[in-house]
Amino acid sequence: MDGTFDQLSPVRRLRGKYTSYSFDLKSATDRWPLGFMFELVRCMFGRSFASSAVNSTLGVNIFQVNFVKKFRPSEISFVTGQPLGYYASWALFAFSHHFLVWWCAERVRPGERFTDYAILGDDIIIADEAVAKEYELALQRLWWGSDILSKIPCL
Repeated sequence: MDGTFDQLSPVRRLRGKYTSYSFDLKSATDRWPLGFMFELVRCMFGRSFASSAVNSTLGVNIFQVNFVKKFRPSEISFVTGQPLGYYASWALFAFSHHFLVWWCAERVRPGERFTDYAILGDDIIIADEAVAKEYELALQRLWWGSDILSKIPCL
């Protein structure tokens, strides 16, 4: 489960599991697909809310900055990932990350409530081999390759 407010609690719940798979997502908040977050929110709350919550806050903001080109203001926007400082950003990322794990678990263990995982930001431990493999495949599909993952050993 989630370790945002208590980093050790989800890890303690996994104590005693014999096999665990640890993943570190490289630059996840910079590269987590806006389209994935949009579709998840759209399915739950409708297109209008998804457009407001995801596209308006994360995807289509344009900022004018003076330091990019000398003497002429330039416009920049975020086309991937999530801009720092947006309150909705972290919540949408965390929610969609949990949802991805739940979806993977549902694919390999239909109808079972899956809790054998711990997430802290973009780091995750999954204490189920089949779910871990499905999670890795799902990430590869979302990013068109496996360069999003930094596998690290799990203690």
